Amino acid sequence: MFEPRKLPTVLYAEELLDKAFRRASKVSGRNKKEKAINKLSTISNTLSDYFDKIIKSHPSYDNLSDFYREIIDVVVGIGRIRKSLAALKWANDMCQKIITRSIRKIKGGKDIDATLRAAYGRIASIIIQIDDELRFLNDARQKMREVPAFKDLPTIVVAGYPNVGKSSFVAKISSVKPEIAVYPFTTKKIFVGFAEIDGLKLQVVDTPGLLDRPIHKRNKIEKRAVLCLKYLADCILFIIDPTETCGYSLQSQMSLLNEIKREFKVITIPVYSKADMHDKRDLPAFSSVSGEGIQEVLEIVKEELKRNKELSQNLI
Repeated sequence: MFEPRKLPTVLYAEELLDKAFRRASKVSGRNKKEKAINKLSTISNTLSDYFDKIIKSHPSYDNLSDFYREIIDVVVGIGRIRKSLAALKWANDMCQKIITRSIRKIKGGKDIDATLRAAYGRIASIIIQIDDELRFLNDARQKMREVPAFKDLPTIVVAGYPNVGKSSFVAKISSVKPEIAVYPFTTKKIFVGFAEIDGLKLQVVDTPGLLDRPIHKRNKIEKRAVLCLKYLADCILFIIDPTETCGYSLQSQMSLLNEIKREFKVITIPVYSKADMHDKRDLPAFSSVSGEGIQEVLEIVKEELKRNKELSQNLI
C-alpha cells in the first residue's frame, strides 16, 4: 500500500550540487588523472543514487486505488508529478553522458583541469534547470504527507448533520481513540476509528464538514472531497436525530439522506441516535449515552457488509 508519509525529502538544486561536489572534493587517487576520474565517478554515483531514490519512492499512480489516485490528483496533480519525475530522469541521463564523455577525455590525455571545470559547469547548469521541478516535488511531498492514511479494511463512513451524534458513535465503538486526519484540500478534519464485530475488523470514518449538508451546495473542491469518500466507503451509516435537538429538522435530515443515497452507490443504513431521548423505533436506534442499540447497529452493519461482499464475489 502506498504510504505518502514515507516519501523522502527532495533537495533543491543548490543543495544537491553541494552534496555531489562536496563528496567529490574528498576523494583521492594515486595521481592527478586518477583523482579527477574518481571525482567524476563520485558525482555520477551521488546524482544517480539520489535521483533513483526520489523517482522510485513514487508509486505507479495508475495502479493506486481510486481513492488515493483521486485525492493525490486533487492535492498536487498526478500529471504534474509525472512531468517533474521525467525531468529528474532527463537531468540524470544528461549528467551521466557528460561525466562519461569527460572521463573518456581525461583518459585520452585532454587537459584535466579544463575538462573538470567544463564538466562541473555543465552538470551545474543541468541541475539548476530542474530546480523548479525539485521544489515542486518537495512541496508535493509535504502536501501528500497530509493525505489521510487508511487501512485496507471494510470501511464505514458515518454521515449526517452536525450534532446528531456521529463523533460520539465513532468514539463509543472504537477500540482505540479515533485518530484525526485532515483533507489538505478542504481543511476539514476527519476522525478514523477501528471497531471489531465478532472478529470482523472495521474502519470507521467520521466526516464533519463533508457529509453534513447538501452536496449540491458544495464548491468544486468540496465535491472532489466527497468523491474521494465515494471510493473509500463500503457502507454509509447515516445518523438521524429525530429529537431535532441537533438544530436541524427531521425533514432536512431525511432530504440529506436521500441525496447521499443518490450520490453514493454503496449501502446506506439510516439509524436514529439519542435513543434515550425518544421512542421512535421505525429505524434502528442507539444511544451513545446509555449504550442502548449500539451492538444491534453494528450487527446490521456487519450483515450488510457481508452481503455486499458475497454479491461482489458473485459478480466476479
